[in-house]
Amino acid sequence: MLLKNGNALLFKYCPCCGEKRLILSSEKCFSCNSCEFKFYLNTAAAGIAVIFNKDNALLVTRRKHDPAKGMLDLPGGFADPGETIEACLIREIKEELNLDILFLKYFCSIPNTYTYKSVTYSITDFVFLCTVNDFNAITACDDISDFYFMELCQLDKSLFGLESTKIIIDRLVKSK
Repeated sequence: MLLKNGNALLFKYCPCCGEKRLILSSEKCFSCNSCEFKFYLNTAAAGIAVIFNKDNALLVTRRKHDPAKGMLDLPGGFADPGETIEACLIREIKEELNLDILFLKYFCSIPNTYTYKSVTYSITDFVFLCTVNDFNAITACDDISDFYFMELCQLDKSLFGLESTKIIIDRLVKSK
């Protein structure tokens, strides 16, 4: 049976013994035929913020780096080890936009893949509706090159680079 994993052609050397005997033994596990080491590719977590201004326009960002460099996105990022998704989102929004989240409410989660420098990562995006008190300090920083406020009904999903963001937009439109 042929197993699916985009990393199977990249990962050949065992990180434990260094032998070129690493094989894909399941969709998320590589095993070494020399030392029997097992290397698991577990799912990472990301927080995504849905932020509307007082005119009910959605805060949209432009990606500064690959993947999907130059494409539109929603703000957020990956959780650090030992960090809750809520703390991750508060940190990421401060780093990327210099905004302080006052309140956040869970909206949905989306399974996702994220390919960076030829390695494919399995991700679960946790989406939160967020409230920001003041947009006066907003600045494009860190991983984003620009930001916009756009009417949800006028968004062109083809301008968004990541598939999970397109799904989030669909769910937002259906919830309104």
